[in-house]
Amino acid sequence: MRRLLKRLPLASLVGLVVTASTMSFMSSCRVAAKPSTCSDGLQNGEESDVDCGGPVCAPCAVDHACVLAGDCATHTCIARACAESSCVDGQQSGDESDVDCGGPSCRGCAEGASCHSAGDCTTGSCVSELCAAATCIDGHKNGSETGVDCGGACSPCPADGGTCLRNTDCAMGVCFDGHCSTACRAPSVDCGQACADLNVDPGNCGHCGTACDGGSSCRGGLCKTTSCAAGLTECGAACVDVQADALNCGMCSHGCQAGELCAAGSCVRVCSPGQVACGSTCVRTESDAQHCGMCDHACDPEEWCSQGVCTASCAAPFLSCGGGLCVDQSVDPDHCGTCPTACPVVPHATRLCLDSNCTRSICDPGFADCNFQVNDGCEASLLTDNVNCGGCGIFCGPFQCDAGLCE
Repeated sequence: MRRLLKRLPLASLVGLVVTASTMSFMSSCRVAAKPSTCSDGLQNGEESDVDCGGPVCAPCAVDHACVLAGDCATHTCIARACAESSCVDGQQSGDESDVDCGGPSCRGCAEGASCHSAGDCTTGSCVSELCAAATCIDGHKNGSETGVDCGGACSPCPADGGTCLRNTDCAMGVCFDGHCSTACRAPSVDCGQACADLNVDPGNCGHCGTACDGGSSCRGGLCKTTSCAAGLTECGAACVDVQADALNCGMCSHGCQAGELCAAGSCVRVCSPGQVACGSTCVRTESDAQHCGMCDHACDPEEWCSQGVCTASCAAPFLSCGGGLCVDQSVDPDHCGTCPTACPVVPHATRLCLDSNCTRSICDPGFADCNFQVNDGCEASLLTDNVNCGGCGIFCGPFQCDAGLCE
């Protein structure tokens, strides 16, 4: 062999040395590229830690080593170690649909961010897996809508049971028990654009369209001269202040909706305890990210509203309900007991949440709960109900209940 080497040119000898080195290097590479076993108690192959991470093995638990977010069960790799997922870590981790937003744990995402469902977006609209602005034609109940693409700022809801908060949310102008209806509630009848009680309505006295003159009122379906003191209007058998009477607001038989009072002859919104009116909407300024601390004071997209202050997270006893809301589920009627549980609107009373259970306030003036069922609120009109005239169970028989008296 030595004789053979002596006879070979120098270039050939160099080639032999390079070839041998290369073979040795390739051999060592093959050893390093040994496949991950994921169960041998060693860190090998492409594992980021012992028997976990990499493209083959299961993701690693918190505090184990990682190279990429995918190496971790939490999908969060910080400083080469798996960490708990967070809504403020600057990464798309956990069940987030985009970076630090979306999913059941984090706030809603802003317009243009990735989403999987409408609940991932602050706008309540997810189109083609991107958060979109709320519109009246997006097929979702969002924005100020009371039903899907209707009510609120959108066109009125059809009279087929669409949800509503007030009469103006409905095409037929009748909101009953939170749903649009075509039928007027007795003793009122349909007079075209509105329901009217022909017994006491001065604009529809006895018949739709029959109006009493300024010196008379409608009683028993007949226009009669009033004998009320100055500043009062005769409505049925009673003299009332139509500037302040919730049952005769502005005119006889014009009753305000549940949650409204009569002020200066107009029905105005009155909010539940703990809420304030911001425009036509009742909000909790301690938890509403659009009205944080005061009306129209909106938090930044990456902030929550907790106890009236824009912050990075909710503080006890407030819990996150997505969309930038920190709520106290023991008293919030929109999130009563759980985030998706909204207490229903009840007629002639205000919905309440007490100790995480839905209930109602005392009845509006002139109404009572005579069937003792919370869900239908204060269903009896003590001024006109022949079986509850002036009080529950007072039956007028052949007489008519007029202003709480059998006549």
